[in-house]
Amino acid sequence: MNANSTDAGVLIAPRSGNVPAAVAAGTRNSAAVDRLGFDSCVLAAQTGAASGAPTTLTLAAKLQESADGATGWADVADAAIDPLTAANGIARINVRLPTAKRYLRVAETVSFTGGSSPTIGASSTIVLCGPDEIPAV
Repeated sequence: MNANSTDAGVLIAPRSGNVPAAVAAGTRNSAAVDRLGFDSCVLAAQTGAASGAPTTLTLAAKLQESADGATGWADVADAAIDPLTAANGIARINVRLPTAKRYLRVAETVSFTGGSSPTIGASSTIVLCGPDEIPAV
């Protein structure tokens, strides 16, 4: 069988951004993701339950790029989700990557107002899309 446009599984490559965790205020970065062979992606971020009774919460997530996957991280233009401001939410953004450097990572920033040691369940995923070559299946 040959791959075609209805074989969605051969057109994407999901990669972990930040794994699901109860996150306090601050920033966490995912491991580097090699995007070699893919020209676009979807960045998705999700919140879960909040604890500690915060008055407000925010989860912001954006893509960063690096030539070597270890140093020189910089924001990818137009690659940030609209910040999530409620528990149990999800947001995504489609990102074109034709000029991006080889490695990507997700930078998540969580902030709260009020509460007693608040945390929020948070996670992110990078779905690489638009492979240079479609493998035979």
